[in-house]
Amino acid sequence: MPQIELSFQEAEELLEGVINNKKLVQVISKQGDVFVVFSHPTAQDILLSRYVRKRALMEAIKEELPSRADIEAVIEERDIGKKDENLIAELEGKIKAQERLLNITKIEGRRKPIEEIIERYQKELAEIKAKNEHLFILTQEFRADEESLLYLVWAASYKLTEERYWPTFESFEAETDLFLRNSVIAQFSKFNRGLSLKEIRFLSRHVLWRIRYTAGLKIGGPLFPGGLQDLTTDQQSLLYWSNYYQSIYEMLPDEQPADEIIQDDEALDAYMEAYFKKRELEKNEGRLKRRSGGKGKLSSENSAEVIITSNHPTIGKFISNYITSRFSNAPCCIKFNGIILLW
Repeated sequence: MPQIELSFQEAEELLEGVINNKKLVQVISKQGDVFVVFSHPTAQDILLSRYVRKRALMEAIKEELPSRADIEAVIEERDIGKKDENLIAELEGKIKAQERLLNITKIEGRRKPIEEIIERYQKELAEIKAKNEHLFILTQEFRADEESLLYLVWAASYKLTEERYWPTFESFEAETDLFLRNSVIAQFSKFNRGLSLKEIRFLSRHVLWRIRYTAGLKIGGPLFPGGLQDLTTDQQSLLYWSNYYQSIYEMLPDEQPADEIIQDDEALDAYMEAYFKKRELEKNEGRLKRRSGGKGKLSSENSAEVIITSNHPTIGKFISNYITSRFSNAPCCIKFNGIILLW
């Protein structure tokens, strides 16, 4: 897949958003477009969202709403969606085939039609998967999950003055401007997914972050304003990939991949996979060499020795029977003129 290309300003904006856990978004309201600052919920917010979910689930059970398992049982009993399952499997196979083709297609002009085909298949797949989802809207779990999500949306929404956009969760639920409410929910869903893997890897090796990361390693200073318990998904991913690239930058010069390979995600992954396979092979050969007294593999190719066991197709059983018949306390291993007998 093509490598991500970000300008210095774009990278700086993304990086500041990850480090400070803040993102400025534009949303729709009755009065026109307004701005909301999103910040990933803290550990305490997430805990309270779980409480909200459990409370909503208990209330849904009291109202005798059906569970998701009840609806699934009805779908299976009436054989609803069986045809859709086959279509889903077929579309997923087509998408994977097109993605493989895209990976080996380097000419930009030929990539565009493939990307359009993938996008069309993904849209069809999403429509089929959503076809029967309306049946689950009135389930206990849907009610509970919706309440939990709404709480997280409220907890993550701030004004530019750094105070919550709605002072209480109840005031958010009572919001009459549905344009604003629905727009905030939609934008939060995008924000909550976090950055793409390519964006995170790009930032992990960007000079703006590398300076901060290496300085943090040397002086032991914090890389993010919050504590470890409140690390966001993006911050955790950034740390993981920063450590990955750090290990590459610290490789010996004759083993380190070229800079153009480091900048290419797929090429770097392939290089490192081959590198680790080679290291594992060398490690296994070293173990074998130590076990064999420094001689490496015992074979006629490198030691002029031949190993014959009792299950040898021609002479192994004959020699084994002969030795055990002649000696009452015959050893299990005999070496004679370069031949090693095992039984």
